[in-house]
Amino acid sequence: MKLTDKGRLALVACVVILQVSVALSLLLYTTRVKSHALRTGSVISLSCRAYDPFSPFKGRYVRLNFDQSDLQSDTLDDGSLENMSGRRDKKVYCRMKEGDAGIWTVTGIRLELPEKGLDDGCVYIEAKCRWFNSHSVRLDYGFDEYYMQENYARYVDRIQGNDFNALEPVLSLYVGKNGRCVQKGLTVLDNGERIPIEEYCRRRF
Repeated sequence: MKLTDKGRLALVACVVILQVSVALSLLLYTTRVKSHALRTGSVISLSCRAYDPFSPFKGRYVRLNFDQSDLQSDTLDDGSLENMSGRRDKKVYCRMKEGDAGIWTVTGIRLELPEKGLDDGCVYIEAKCRWFNSHSVRLDYGFDEYYMQENYARYVDRIQGNDFNALEPVLSLYVGKNGRCVQKGLTVLDNGERIPIEEYCRRRF
């Protein structure tokens, strides 16, 4: 069936409206998560490192691996690894607790998000169970790609993995009431001062 000029125009208009709607939805979602996080104090920081020690950046983003991705049962509360049968590649919720230097760690794993997002200073974040056994679990998080300006990414791409990890990178996150996270920023240590990775690049330029 051949489209008329009006039909083509209507089709293009529908596509544009759809794209704008998706963009607005993402923007509003991010705003809602930030608002909830700031209102409830659900802003957390995770210690991280380069995903690939030889090529920390790919394209315009850095791939991060988190210290809290591989967990042992003795670091988790009772029952965390029970009833995990069939949960491989499925959603779970991590009970996070703030520790030394403002770094948060996983203290427990739940199959369902508790009714209260916060309890005793804890925050729950969404993750995916990659694999598990009775002694350990591997988690994947949905915020392991940190996007940067291309000129900054090109600069950091030349940093060796060990040198990048020596900067002690920390990713801060806004946590929504459903456990989903929005990145706040990636920071590193520069001569004892913790600064945004973008500022680190600016200083080197």
